Amino acid sequence: MNPILRRWPPAAILALAIVAVTLPTRGHATEAAWARLAQGGYTILLGHARAPGGEPLDPDIGDCDARRNLTDRGIQEARRIGMRFAARAVSISAVYSGEFCRALKTAELAFGRRNVESRAYLNSIVGGADPDDIPEELIAQVEAFNSAGNQLMVTHPVLIRAISGTTPREGEAIIIARGVNPGDRPRVVNRLLLD
Repeated sequence: MNPILRRWPPAAILALAIVAVTLPTRGHATEAAWARLAQGGYTILLGHARAPGGEPLDPDIGDCDARRNLTDRGIQEARRIGMRFAARAVSISAVYSGEFCRALKTAELAFGRRNVESRAYLNSIVGGADPDDIPEELIAQVEAFNSAGNQLMVTHPVLIRAISGTTPREGEAIIIARGVNPGDRPRVVNRLLLD
C-alpha cells in the first residue's frame, strides 16, 4: 500500500471518495435543471434571499421598516440569482412574489421591479395553519401556466417545503410542474443550485 495512504485514517479516505463522487453529480444535476428550464413551461420556486431575525407577532405586511429585510449579503445574493438566469438566457414569462418585504425585494433585485407581481397565496404559512396545506390558488396557477417561458415564484422555505416535501438549501430553487391529475399537488421535476 502507498505509504501516504497508510497514514490516513480510513474515514478520511472514505470522505474524500464521497466528495469525489458527489461533486460531479451536483454539477450534472444543475446542468440538467438548466436544460429543462430552456424547454420552458415550468414553475420555479425560489426562497427569499438572506434576512435575519424573527417576525413581529402581528406584523403589517407592507411596513418594511418593521419587517425582516434582506441583509447586505441577501441583497447581493438576489442580484446574483438574477444574473445567473440572464447568463443562461432562460426565458421567464412571469415573476410572482409573496407580499412580505424580503420576498418582494428578492424578486425585484433579481428580475426587476416592474416585472414582479405580488400574490397573497405565496405568503409564508403562519398562524397555526397546516404546513402541509398548499394554497389552492398556487395549484391553480401552476396548472393554468402554459408558456414557452417559465414562471418564477419567490416565497418562503416553509411553503416550498409544503409543495416539494423538502426544505430547499440556501441558494437552491425547486422546479415544479402540474400534478398528474387536476387539483393534485404539483410534482418536483428538478432542483437548481444558484448560489
